[in-house]
Amino acid sequence: MTALRRRDLAMRILGHRPLVNGAPLDERSTDLRDMMRTVGDAGVRPDDLVALGGLEGREFVIAVLALWSCEAIPVPDAARDAATAGAHSAWLVTGDLAIRRGRASHRAPRLSSTAVVHTTSGSTGRPKFVRRGIASVLLEAAGYRESLGLGPEDRVAVPIPPAHSLGWGTLTSALLSGSAVEIRPFVRPSSLAGSIDAGSVSVVVMTPPIARLLVDTRRTGTATPRTALVGAGPVSDGLDRSFRMRFGRELLRGYGSTETGGTFVGTTGIGAPLSGVRIAAPPRGSEGELLLEIAAPVEGYLDEQAPAGVWNTGDVVRHEEDGTVRFVERAAGGLRLNGRFVDVRAVREAVTGVPGVADLHLLALARPDDPEIQDFYAFVAGAASTDEVLESLTERAPGEPIPRVVRCDRIPRTVIGKPDRRAMIEMIGEGDAHDGEGIR
Repeated sequence: MTALRRRDLAMRILGHRPLVNGAPLDERSTDLRDMMRTVGDAGVRPDDLVALGGLEGREFVIAVLALWSCEAIPVPDAARDAATAGAHSAWLVTGDLAIRRGRASHRAPRLSSTAVVHTTSGSTGRPKFVRRGIASVLLEAAGYRESLGLGPEDRVAVPIPPAHSLGWGTLTSALLSGSAVEIRPFVRPSSLAGSIDAGSVSVVVMTPPIARLLVDTRRTGTATPRTALVGAGPVSDGLDRSFRMRFGRELLRGYGSTETGGTFVGTTGIGAPLSGVRIAAPPRGSEGELLLEIAAPVEGYLDEQAPAGVWNTGDVVRHEEDGTVRFVERAAGGLRLNGRFVDVRAVREAVTGVPGVADLHLLALARPDDPEIQDFYAFVAGAASTDEVLESLTERAPGEPIPRVVRCDRIPRTVIGKPDRRAMIEMIGEGDAHDGEGIR
Protein backbone atom coordinates (compact mmCIF):
# COMPACT_ATOMS: atom_id res chain seq x y z
CA MET A 1 0.00 0.00 0.00
CA THR A 2 1.38 3.39 -1.02
CA ALA A 3 2.08 5.70 1.92
CA LEU A 4 -0.07 8.81 2.11
CA ARG A 5 1.58 12.11 1.31
CA ARG A 6 0.83 15.64 2.43
CA ARG A 7 -0.50 16.37 -1.05
CA ASP A 8 -3.16 13.71 -0.46
CA LEU A 9 -4.45 15.66 2.56
CA ALA A 10 -4.75 18.81 0.45
CA MET A 11 -6.54 16.97 -2.36
CA ARG A 12 -9.01 15.36 0.04
CA ILE A 13 -9.95 18.75 1.46
CA LEU A 14 -10.13 20.53 -1.90
CA GLY A 15 -12.18 17.66 -3.35
CA HIS A 16 -15.01 18.62 -0.96
CA ARG A 17 -14.90 22.23 -2.25
CA PRO A 18 -15.62 23.49 1.29
CA LEU A 19 -16.80 26.94 2.24
CA VAL A 20 -14.17 28.77 4.29
CA ASN A 21 -15.52 31.95 5.87
CA GLY A 22 -18.36 31.92 3.38
CA ALA A 23 -16.33 31.53 0.17
CA PRO A 24 -15.74 28.23 -1.67
CA LEU A 25 -12.22 26.85 -1.82
CA ASP A 26 -10.95 24.47 -4.49
CA GLU A 27 -8.01 24.03 -6.87
CA ARG A 28 -9.31 26.83 -9.09
CA SER A 29 -9.61 29.42 -6.32
CA THR A 30 -7.54 32.45 -7.24
CA ASP A 31 -6.15 33.04 -3.75
CA LEU A 32 -4.99 29.43 -3.44
CA ARG A 33 -3.42 29.42 -6.92
CA ASP A 34 -1.61 32.67 -6.12
CA MET A 35 -0.24 31.19 -2.89
CA MET A 36 0.89 28.00 -4.62
CA ARG A 37 2.71 30.13 -7.20
CA THR A 38 4.36 32.15 -4.41
CA VAL A 39 5.55 28.99 -2.70
CA GLY A 40 6.89 27.53 -5.93
CA ASP A 41 8.65 30.72 -7.04
CA ALA A 42 10.37 31.01 -3.65
CA GLY A 43 12.00 27.61 -4.12
CA VAL A 44 10.33 25.77 -1.24
CA ARG A 45 11.26 22.08 -1.42
CA PRO A 46 9.52 18.90 -0.18
CA ASP A 47 10.02 18.35 3.58
CA ASP A 48 11.02 22.00 4.12
CA LEU A 49 9.67 23.45 7.38
CA VAL A 50 7.70 26.64 6.74
CA ALA A 51 6.67 28.78 9.72
CA LEU A 52 3.27 30.52 9.59
CA GLY A 53 3.54 33.82 11.42
CA GLY A 54 0.45 35.86 12.26
CA LEU A 55 -1.92 34.00 9.93
CA GLU A 56 -5.61 33.68 10.82
CA GLY A 57 -8.82 32.68 9.09
CA ARG A 58 -8.96 31.81 5.40
CA GLU A 59 -5.33 32.91 4.87
CA PHE A 60 -4.18 30.24 7.33
CA VAL A 61 -6.10 27.51 5.48
CA ILE A 62 -4.78 28.67 2.12
CA ALA A 63 -1.17 28.69 3.34
CA VAL A 64 -1.46 25.15 4.77
CA LEU A 65 -3.05 23.73 1.61
CA ALA A 66 -0.50 25.43 -0.64
CA LEU A 67 2.39 24.03 1.40
CA TRP A 68 0.90 20.54 1.51
CA SER A 69 0.37 20.68 -2.25
CA CYS A 70 4.14 21.07 -2.76
CA GLU A 71 4.94 18.53 0.02
CA ALA A 72 6.28 21.14 2.45
CA ILE A 73 5.47 21.09 6.18
CA PRO A 74 3.61 23.99 7.87
CA VAL A 75 4.79 25.13 11.30
CA PRO A 76 1.91 27.09 12.88
CA ASP A 77 3.34 29.32 15.60
CA ALA A 78 1.45 29.16 18.91
CA ALA A 79 3.77 31.71 20.50
CA ARG A 80 3.04 35.36 19.84
CA ASP A 81 6.44 35.99 18.27
CA ALA A 82 6.71 34.49 14.78
CA ALA A 83 10.47 34.30 15.26
CA THR A 84 9.94 31.35 17.61
CA ALA A 85 8.97 29.05 14.75
CA GLY A 86 10.96 30.98 12.13
CA ALA A 87 14.23 30.20 13.91
CA HIS A 88 13.65 26.47 13.30
CA SER A 89 12.22 26.74 9.78
CA ALA A 90 13.67 27.16 6.31
CA TRP A 91 10.93 29.63 5.36
CA LEU A 92 8.50 32.06 6.99
CA VAL A 93 5.06 33.00 5.64
CA THR A 94 3.86 36.34 6.99
CA GLY A 95 0.37 37.71 7.53
CA ASP A 96 0.15 39.15 4.00
CA LEU A 97 0.94 35.67 2.55
CA ALA A 98 4.42 36.76 1.51
CA ILE A 99 7.25 34.28 2.00
CA ARG A 100 10.85 34.82 2.97
CA ARG A 101 13.82 32.81 4.13
CA GLY A 102 13.80 31.49 7.69
CA ARG A 103 16.81 31.16 9.95
CA ALA A 104 17.22 27.37 9.99
CA SER A 105 20.33 26.23 8.17
CA HIS A 106 19.59 22.50 8.39
CA ARG A 107 16.77 20.15 7.41
CA ALA A 108 15.30 18.10 10.21
CA PRO A 109 15.49 14.31 9.65
CA ARG A 110 12.65 11.77 9.54
CA LEU A 111 9.91 14.09 8.32
CA SER A 112 8.53 12.12 5.36
CA SER A 113 5.42 11.06 7.32
CA THR A 114 4.94 14.37 9.17
CA ALA A 115 1.92 16.54 8.29
CA VAL A 116 2.56 19.50 10.57
CA VAL A 117 4.99 20.69 13.26
CA HIS A 118 3.22 22.49 16.10
CA THR A 119 4.89 24.91 18.47
CA THR A 120 3.53 24.74 21.98
CA SER A 121 2.51 27.99 23.66
CA GLY A 122 5.40 27.97 26.14
CA SER A 123 3.05 28.49 29.11
CA THR A 124 5.18 26.16 31.25
CA GLY A 125 8.61 26.77 29.72
CA ARG A 126 10.33 27.12 26.37
CA PRO A 127 8.09 26.26 23.38
CA LYS A 128 8.48 22.71 22.07
CA PHE A 129 8.28 21.64 18.44
CA VAL A 130 5.86 18.74 18.06
CA ARG A 131 5.57 16.53 14.97
CA ARG A 132 2.09 15.32 14.00
CA GLY A 133 1.97 12.56 11.40
CA ILE A 134 -0.28 12.36 8.35
CA ALA A 135 -1.85 9.21 9.82
CA SER A 136 -2.43 11.02 13.12
CA VAL A 137 -4.23 13.92 11.41
CA LEU A 138 -6.49 11.48 9.54
CA LEU A 139 -7.19 9.43 12.69
CA GLU A 140 -8.13 12.56 14.62
CA ALA A 141 -10.38 13.70 11.76
CA ALA A 142 -12.17 10.34 11.72
CA GLY A 143 -12.60 10.48 15.50
CA TYR A 144 -14.10 13.96 15.47
CA ARG A 145 -16.26 13.09 12.44
CA GLU A 146 -17.78 10.18 14.33
CA SER A 147 -18.11 11.77 17.77
CA LEU A 148 -19.34 15.18 16.55
CA GLY A 149 -21.29 13.85 13.56
CA LEU A 150 -19.48 16.14 11.13
CA GLY A 151 -20.66 16.21 7.53
CA PRO A 152 -21.05 18.42 4.43
CA GLU A 153 -24.26 19.88 5.81
CA ASP A 154 -22.51 21.36 8.85
CA ARG A 155 -21.19 24.86 9.36
CA VAL A 156 -18.47 24.62 12.01
CA ALA A 157 -17.34 27.68 13.95
CA VAL A 158 -13.80 27.46 15.35
CA PRO A 159 -13.09 30.76 17.19
CA ILE A 160 -9.74 29.44 18.43
CA PRO A 161 -6.31 30.26 16.98
CA PRO A 162 -5.60 27.52 14.41
CA ALA A 163 -1.98 27.35 15.57
CA HIS A 164 -3.13 25.68 18.79
CA SER A 165 -3.83 21.96 18.88
CA LEU A 166 -7.58 22.21 19.55
CA GLY A 167 -8.13 24.84 16.86
CA TRP A 168 -5.97 22.95 14.38
CA GLY A 169 -7.55 19.56 15.06
CA THR A 170 -11.17 20.62 14.82
CA LEU A 171 -10.52 22.89 11.81
CA THR A 172 -8.73 20.23 9.75
CA SER A 173 -11.22 17.56 10.84
CA ALA A 174 -14.13 19.71 9.68
CA LEU A 175 -12.42 20.39 6.34
CA LEU A 176 -11.62 16.70 5.83
CA SER A 177 -15.29 15.94 6.58
CA GLY A 178 -16.47 18.40 3.91
CA SER A 179 -18.00 20.81 6.42
CA ALA A 180 -18.14 24.57 5.91
CA VAL A 181 -15.93 26.35 8.44
CA GLU A 182 -15.93 29.75 10.09
CA ILE A 183 -12.41 30.34 11.34
CA ARG A 184 -12.06 33.91 12.54
CA PRO A 185 -10.33 35.49 15.53
CA PHE A 186 -12.60 35.67 18.57
CA VAL A 187 -13.26 39.37 19.13
CA ARG A 188 -16.86 39.97 20.25
CA PRO A 189 -18.90 37.30 22.06
CA SER A 190 -22.12 38.84 20.71
CA SER A 191 -21.04 38.23 17.10
CA LEU A 192 -20.50 34.49 17.53
CA ALA A 193 -23.55 34.14 19.78
CA GLY A 194 -25.66 35.93 17.19
CA SER A 195 -24.54 33.50 14.47
CA ILE A 196 -25.50 30.57 16.71
CA ASP A 197 -28.89 32.14 17.53
CA ALA A 198 -29.55 32.75 13.83
CA GLY A 199 -28.92 29.11 12.95
CA SER A 200 -25.90 29.81 10.74
CA VAL A 201 -23.64 27.69 12.99
CA SER A 202 -24.46 24.03 13.64
CA VAL A 203 -21.26 23.05 15.47
CA VAL A 204 -19.19 25.35 17.68
CA VAL A 205 -15.80 24.55 19.21
CA MET A 206 -14.71 26.57 22.24
CA THR A 207 -12.45 26.82 25.24
CA PRO A 208 -14.01 27.29 28.71
CA PRO A 209 -13.20 31.06 28.76
CA ILE A 210 -14.98 31.55 25.43
CA ALA A 211 -17.99 29.53 26.60
CA ARG A 212 -18.22 31.68 29.74
CA LEU A 213 -18.28 34.85 27.63
CA LEU A 214 -20.96 33.44 25.33
CA VAL A 215 -23.41 32.55 28.12
CA ASP A 216 -23.56 36.20 29.17
CA THR A 217 -24.79 37.39 25.77
CA ARG A 218 -28.38 38.35 24.98
CA ARG A 219 -30.37 35.91 22.86
CA THR A 220 -31.21 37.29 19.41
CA GLY A 221 -32.77 34.22 17.79
CA THR A 222 -34.34 30.86 18.54
CA ALA A 223 -31.89 28.44 16.89
CA THR A 224 -29.89 25.88 18.88
CA PRO A 225 -26.50 24.47 17.85
CA ARG A 226 -26.49 20.76 17.09
CA THR A 227 -23.17 20.26 18.88
CA ALA A 228 -21.04 22.39 21.23
CA LEU A 229 -17.55 21.13 22.12
CA VAL A 230 -15.34 22.60 24.85
CA GLY A 231 -11.68 21.61 25.13
CA ALA A 232 -8.32 22.80 26.50
CA GLY A 233 -9.63 23.14 30.05
CA PRO A 234 -12.07 21.77 32.64
CA VAL A 235 -15.82 22.33 32.35
CA SER A 236 -17.62 22.99 35.62
CA ASP A 237 -21.20 21.88 36.25
CA GLY A 238 -22.12 25.55 36.56
CA LEU A 239 -20.74 26.40 33.12
CA ASP A 240 -22.51 23.42 31.56
CA ARG A 241 -25.78 24.42 33.25
CA SER A 242 -25.44 28.07 32.15
CA PHE A 243 -24.68 27.06 28.54
CA ARG A 244 -27.73 24.77 28.43
CA MET A 245 -29.93 27.56 29.75
CA ARG A 246 -28.58 30.09 27.22
CA PHE A 247 -28.22 27.93 24.10
CA GLY A 248 -30.37 24.86 24.81
CA ARG A 249 -27.47 22.44 24.31
CA GLU A 250 -25.23 20.57 26.76
CA LEU A 251 -21.48 20.90 26.39
CA LEU A 252 -19.36 18.06 25.08
CA ARG A 253 -15.98 17.80 26.77
CA GLY A 254 -12.86 17.34 24.66
CA TYR A 255 -9.42 16.15 25.78
CA GLY A 256 -6.13 15.67 23.97
CA SER A 257 -2.61 17.01 23.65
CA THR A 258 -0.44 18.77 21.10
CA GLU A 259 1.49 15.52 20.60
CA THR A 260 -1.56 13.34 19.87
CA GLY A 261 -4.36 15.66 18.80
CA GLY A 262 -7.83 15.03 20.22
CA THR A 263 -8.23 11.70 22.01
CA PHE A 264 -11.43 11.93 24.12
CA VAL A 265 -14.89 13.44 23.58
CA GLY A 266 -17.97 12.99 25.78
CA THR A 267 -20.51 14.50 28.15
CA THR A 268 -18.92 13.47 31.47
CA GLY A 269 -15.39 13.64 32.86
CA ILE A 270 -12.93 14.12 30.01
CA GLY A 271 -15.11 12.09 27.66
CA ALA A 272 -14.65 8.68 26.04
CA PRO A 273 -11.76 7.59 23.80
CA LEU A 274 -12.13 8.36 20.11
CA SER A 275 -11.91 5.49 17.63
CA GLY A 276 -8.33 4.29 17.40
CA VAL A 277 -7.52 5.31 20.99
CA ARG A 278 -7.37 2.77 23.85
CA ILE A 279 -6.78 3.34 27.57
CA ALA A 280 -3.72 1.29 28.58
CA ALA A 281 -3.74 2.53 32.20
CA PRO A 282 -5.07 3.00 34.79
CA PRO A 283 -7.51 0.05 34.84
CA ARG A 284 -11.14 0.60 35.72
CA GLY A 285 -11.72 1.33 39.37
CA SER A 286 -8.33 2.91 39.96
CA GLU A 287 -6.40 6.17 39.78
CA GLY A 288 -3.09 6.85 38.06
CA GLU A 289 -1.35 8.44 35.09
CA LEU A 290 -3.37 8.15 31.89
CA LEU A 291 -1.51 5.99 29.35
CA LEU A 292 -2.88 5.61 25.84
CA GLU A 293 -2.37 3.23 22.94
CA ILE A 294 -3.07 5.10 19.69
CA ALA A 295 -3.51 3.49 16.27
CA ALA A 296 -1.56 6.27 14.55
CA PRO A 297 2.08 6.63 15.65
CA VAL A 298 2.96 9.50 17.98
CA GLU A 299 5.94 11.15 16.25
CA GLY A 300 7.16 13.20 19.22
CA TYR A 301 9.42 16.23 19.08
CA LEU A 302 11.54 17.73 16.35
CA ASP A 303 15.08 16.27 16.20
CA GLU A 304 14.18 13.55 18.71
CA GLN A 305 13.38 9.88 18.28
CA ALA A 306 9.68 9.06 18.21
CA PRO A 307 8.36 7.57 21.47
CA ALA A 308 7.67 3.85 21.40
CA GLY A 309 4.62 1.99 22.69
CA VAL A 310 2.07 3.71 24.89
CA TRP A 311 1.78 7.48 25.18
CA ASN A 312 2.29 8.92 28.68
CA THR A 313 -0.08 11.87 28.90
CA GLY A 314 1.34 13.29 32.14
CA ASP A 315 -2.19 13.59 33.56
CA VAL A 316 -3.47 11.71 36.59
CA VAL A 317 -7.06 10.48 36.11
CA ARG A 318 -9.67 8.40 37.91
CA HIS A 319 -10.95 5.56 35.69
CA GLU A 320 -14.34 4.68 37.13
CA GLU A 321 -15.86 1.18 37.06
CA ASP A 322 -18.45 2.35 34.50
CA GLY A 323 -15.69 3.53 32.14
CA THR A 324 -15.98 7.24 32.95
CA VAL A 325 -12.58 8.98 33.03
CA ARG A 326 -12.16 12.02 35.28
CA PHE A 327 -9.17 14.35 35.37
CA VAL A 328 -7.51 14.63 38.81
CA GLU A 329 -4.29 16.63 38.33
CA ARG A 330 -1.10 16.90 36.34
CA ALA A 331 1.46 14.28 37.32
CA ALA A 332 3.81 15.66 39.96
CA GLY A 333 7.44 16.59 39.43
CA GLY A 334 7.25 18.88 36.41
CA LEU A 335 9.19 21.87 37.75
CA ARG A 336 12.99 22.10 37.90
CA LEU A 337 14.56 24.99 39.80
CA ASN A 338 18.29 25.74 39.86
CA GLY A 339 19.25 22.13 39.24
CA ARG A 340 16.78 20.46 41.59
CA PHE A 341 13.19 19.30 41.28
CA VAL A 342 10.54 21.01 43.38
CA ASP A 343 7.76 18.91 44.89
CA VAL A 344 5.06 20.75 42.98
CA ARG A 345 2.28 18.75 44.61
CA ALA A 346 3.34 19.78 48.13
CA VAL A 347 3.67 23.44 47.17
CA ARG A 348 0.36 23.40 45.31
CA GLU A 349 -1.50 21.78 48.21
CA ALA A 350 -0.01 24.28 50.65
CA VAL A 351 -1.17 27.27 48.58
CA THR A 352 -4.58 26.03 47.46
CA GLY A 353 -5.34 24.96 51.03
CA VAL A 354 -5.40 28.61 52.13
CA PRO A 355 -8.98 29.95 52.35
CA GLY A 356 -9.61 32.50 49.66
CA VAL A 357 -7.18 31.09 47.06
CA ALA A 358 -9.15 30.69 43.82
CA ASP A 359 -6.38 29.77 41.36
CA LEU A 360 -2.63 29.13 41.26
CA HIS A 361 0.16 28.92 38.71
CA LEU A 362 3.78 28.07 39.54
CA LEU A 363 6.63 29.32 37.38
CA ALA A 364 10.44 29.14 37.39
CA LEU A 365 12.07 32.06 35.56
CA ALA A 366 15.70 32.88 34.81
CA ARG A 367 16.81 36.30 36.04
CA PRO A 368 17.20 38.75 33.15
CA ASP A 369 20.59 40.00 34.39
CA ASP A 370 21.80 36.64 35.71
CA PRO A 371 20.25 33.86 33.57
CA GLU A 372 22.14 31.07 35.36
CA ILE A 373 19.92 31.65 38.41
CA GLN A 374 16.22 30.92 38.43
CA ASP A 375 13.60 32.48 40.70
CA PHE A 376 10.47 30.64 41.78
CA TYR A 377 7.09 32.39 41.54
CA ALA A 378 3.59 31.54 42.71
CA PHE A 379 0.86 33.52 40.97
CA VAL A 380 -2.06 33.44 43.37
CA ALA A 381 -5.57 34.60 42.45
CA GLY A 382 -8.18 35.31 45.11
CA ALA A 383 -8.68 37.04 48.43
CA ALA A 384 -5.97 35.29 50.49
CA SER A 385 -3.18 37.54 51.75
CA THR A 386 0.49 37.06 50.93
CA ASP A 387 1.30 36.42 54.60
CA GLU A 388 -1.31 33.66 54.79
CA VAL A 389 0.12 31.98 51.68
CA LEU A 390 3.73 32.19 52.93
CA GLU A 391 2.76 30.87 56.36
CA SER A 392 1.01 27.87 54.81
CA LEU A 393 4.02 27.14 52.59
CA THR A 394 6.35 27.18 55.58
CA GLU A 395 4.14 24.79 57.55
CA ARG A 396 2.88 22.43 54.82
CA ALA A 397 5.79 22.27 52.36
CA PRO A 398 8.83 22.01 54.66
CA GLY A 399 12.13 21.66 52.86
CA GLU A 400 10.76 23.01 49.58
CA PRO A 401 11.75 26.44 48.19
CA ILE A 402 9.25 29.12 49.11
CA PRO A 403 8.20 31.03 46.00
CA ARG A 404 7.83 34.74 45.49
CA VAL A 405 4.11 35.34 45.74
CA VAL A 406 2.40 37.44 43.07
CA ARG A 407 -1.19 38.20 44.04
CA CYS A 408 -3.69 39.01 41.30
CA ASP A 409 -7.43 39.14 40.69
CA ARG A 410 -7.12 36.29 38.20
CA ILE A 411 -4.37 34.26 36.55
CA PRO A 412 -3.78 35.77 33.07
CA ARG A 413 -4.66 33.25 30.40
CA THR A 414 -4.55 33.03 26.61
CA VAL A 415 -7.66 32.80 24.46
CA ILE A 416 -7.56 29.00 24.73
CA GLY A 417 -7.36 29.14 28.51
CA LYS A 418 -3.68 28.35 29.08
CA PRO A 419 -1.63 30.43 31.53
CA ASP A 420 -0.23 33.47 29.70
CA ARG A 421 3.47 33.30 30.52
CA ARG A 422 4.31 36.64 28.94
CA ALA A 423 1.59 38.47 30.84
CA MET A 424 2.86 36.96 34.08
CA ILE A 425 6.40 38.10 33.35
CA GLU A 426 5.04 41.61 32.75
CA MET A 427 3.29 41.45 36.13
CA ILE A 428 6.60 40.60 37.80
CA GLY A 429 8.17 43.62 36.12
CA GLU A 430 5.50 45.82 37.67
CA GLY A 431 6.87 44.95 41.13
CA ASP A 432 3.98 42.87 42.48
CA ALA A 433 6.14 40.01 43.78
CA HIS A 434 6.68 39.47 47.51
CA ASP A 435 9.72 37.41 48.52
CA GLY A 436 9.43 34.26 50.53
CA GLU A 437 12.32 32.95 52.56
CA GLY A 438 14.84 30.88 50.65
CA ILE A 439 14.53 32.80 47.39
CA ARG A 440 17.40 35.21 46.94
